Amino acid sequence: MVQHAVGLLLAVVELLEAEAERLQLNVRHLLVSGAVAVLAAIVAGGALLTGSIFLTWAFYAALRPPLGEAGAALVVGLTVWIVVGGATWLVFRKLRRKRTPA
Repeated sequence: MVQHAVGLLLAVVELLEAEAERLQLNVRHLLVSGAVAVLAAIVAGGALLTGSIFLTWAFYAALRPPLGEAGAALVVGLTVWIVVGGATWLVFRKLRRKRTPA
């Protein structure tokens, strides 16, 4: 009886050890995947920001000769507000639709 209980206890301990090793590998894989995703998001965000800055600057440079500095700045500023406001509105609209129960 005692040998059976000890054998059962050893089997449970070995199972826990194997599961702990699997959990450690899965956690390590999750951390590496998460780090790669964060790094990719930082690179993509930087590229998007840089591209947006250059696009805005080019738009301003194209409008400066006919409108002057103040007019070009006004048009570019309003355009940026409209684009960012429209994107924000679309995101909130999309989030609002997802929350409503079907």
